This record gives sequence, structure tokens and C-alpha cells, in this order.
Amino acid sequence: MKSKDTINWVNSLKFWGILAVILGHITSPLSSFIYTWHMPFFFMISGFFINIDTNIKEYLKKQLPRLFIPYFSFALIALIVESIKRQALNRPALDFHDSLIGVFVWMDFDALSSSYAFVLWFLPTLFFARFLVYLLMKSKLQEWIIFFILVLLFVLSFYIQLPFALDEAMNAAIFVFLGYWIYRLEYNVFLIALIWLGLYYYFGSSPLDMASKNYENISLNLVFAISFCMLLIAIVKRVSYHNAWLTLWGSNTMLLFILHPYTNNIATLIVDKHINGFWCIKLLISLILLQCVILFKSRYRNWRLFRYV
Repeated sequence: MKSKDTINWVNSLKFWGILAVILGHITSPLSSFIYTWHMPFFFMISGFFINIDTNIKEYLKKQLPRLFIPYFSFALIALIVESIKRQALNRPALDFHDSLIGVFVWMDFDALSSSYAFVLWFLPTLFFARFLVYLLMKSKLQEWIIFFILVLLFVLSFYIQLPFALDEAMNAAIFVFLGYWIYRLEYNVFLIALIWLGLYYYFGSSPLDMASKNYENISLNLVFAISFCMLLIAIVKRVSYHNAWLTLWGSNTMLLFILHPYTNNIATLIVDKHINGFWCIKLLISLILLQCVILFKSRYRNWRLFRYV
């Protein structure tokens, strides 16, 4: 059972992760750096508390609604909003046939990128990546064999395209497993810091885009992302600074992840029209709007959809 202290520092960790996602999508000077680690980071966190003692029926009963109810609900909302937006701006109409095939069949970034649903690829990918790791761990295979299988699936994911974001899940599963392992591992923080700083000094940032499985340099991307995530996890865990705002945001990361494209877009429209595109102001406006969303959820927390986000 997770203690209150554990929940607090993990929520703090998720806060820094979601802040990086929002900032990365605003196009700031930090975006290139953020894209070296932010999505591996969330997949690693998702591996912290995989419980192999749960039977498959109970696991699916809990995880399926938690990830797919928000996925389908907000995908349809995104298509409606995109359609209204295009009509209002006299842009070409949205192809609902292709969009619905993308939502219900492919579920990946490429199929969802024509609307605000583009971030939702993360939810089915997360479900299948965690389920794959869960099944492998439940099989009682030795951990090195599981790791070897996940490495093979990771490599294979670059050469295939499957429905239901399964190839993205194959790509992400290795980070989920590493998160499960790193959460229980005691490691030398200074050594990890030296590895990351050395890579950054000699190679600079090497962006990766997990949504499109676009790795600039696969080996460098993996070591860079994993070492930085380990460093950030260790720092947040050891600092143990918590307050109500960090906890509130950290416990609402799914809702914030789903809705930040809308708030980022609104912030961009406001700033580009009146303040000439200053990214710090965009970030501030987006954060204020997202805080309003959290307050709205707190007030209407009994709404059925809010139980899953």
C-alpha cells in the first residue's frame, strides 16, 4: 500500500512532468530540451506501482475504464471542437470518416493529429504498454529475460504499424518496465548526474518524439532520457518538498494533459494578437486556464467523467 509521503512525492514528480509537457507544446526556448525526456518520463512513472498480484480480470476492470473512457470521450469532444473551429475560420471541413477510423482503429498520433485529439495517443499506448509489462512480469520470467524481450519489441516497433497504438505501446513498454525497476532501485545520484552532464556537454540535446517514434539517435536518446529521468526522480524524492498546489496539479495530470492543447491554443491566440508572441505570457495564461479547469473539476467532482480524469 502506498504511503501518504509516497503519494506526495510522486504527485510532485508528476507536476514537474506535466509542466514540462505544457511548456514543450508552447514552443519555448526549452522545448528542444524538454523533448529529450518528457514522454519517457511519464511512461517511467506509470511503471512505479504495477501490481502483479492483481489477477487479470481485476486489472482490466480497473485500467480499461480509467484510460479508455477519457480517451473516447475527449476524442469525440476534440472532433466536435475542431469541426466548429474550422467552420468558424472558413477552413476545409474535417473528414469525419478518416477521423473516426483514427479514433476507433489506429489510435496513434498520426491518425489523431488533425484535431485537438492529437495528445490522446498517450492513453491507449499507456494502457497496452503497462498491460504488456504486467503480463510479462506475471509470467514469472527472470527480469533480464523480460528486459531482453522488451528491447526486441522496442526495436521491432520502428518497423511496423499496428492498430490500437500497439506499435507505440511496444516502443513505450521498455520505459514502463524501467520505471518499475528504478522506483525500487538505490543508485548513485552523482554518477547519474555525471553521465547526463557528460552526454549534454559532448552531444548537446538530442530530441525524441515518441508520438511519431522519431528518435534522432536511438542509443543516445535512450541513455540521455533515462539518465535525466533517474536524476529528476532522485532529486524530487530526496528534496521531499510538497505543498497543496503541487499535489493538486500532480493528482490531475491526466486532465491537464488532455486539455492543455486547448488552453495553449487560447493563450497563443491572445498573446500573438496583443503581445507579439512572448512565450512566458502564453505559459502563464495557459496555467491560469488550467487552474480554472481544476477548480471546476473540484466543484463538480461527482460528474461521471471526472471520476476517470
